[in-house]
Amino acid sequence: MARVATHNSDIDSCGLSFTELQELWLGPCNGSVFDGPQQLRAAWASGRAVVMRLWGSHGRRPMAWWEFEAGNLKHPGYSRERSTLWRAGVLTEAERVEVETEWRREFDAAKGKGAAARREHYEHHDIPLELVEKWTPQKKKALVTG
Repeated sequence: MARVATHNSDIDSCGLSFTELQELWLGPCNGSVFDGPQQLRAAWASGRAVVMRLWGSHGRRPMAWWEFEAGNLKHPGYSRERSTLWRAGVLTEAERVEVETEWRREFDAAKGKGAAARREHYEHHDIPLELVEKWTPQKKKALVTG
């Protein structure tokens, strides 16, 4: 059977090597492949569409996005990235729905656990406290009659 070569025109046409694209995604590893900040910025301009298509989804952003587009946001680390982007309102509508659906599923999965185990589960899955509070049923307050 003949092998069919795949061709990804946006990757091929952005003018960047896979190593350069990888650095835009993950940041430098053992030193940058770029000769300086200007070259890095130019690479981001050339490869942004490709890098965002490949790695700027599911509530995540590539390291070059954090460097050049995050404004006052600081990368909080992988484990808190999605809630940070969600709070900042920078996720696309589809991403917001995707992560909120996943968080709700994980919120529901923690039902029946003790309070400490639930908190640990919510933290592990990076569920924003705002959503935990929204989804937690409020106990009815007893009416005080006098």
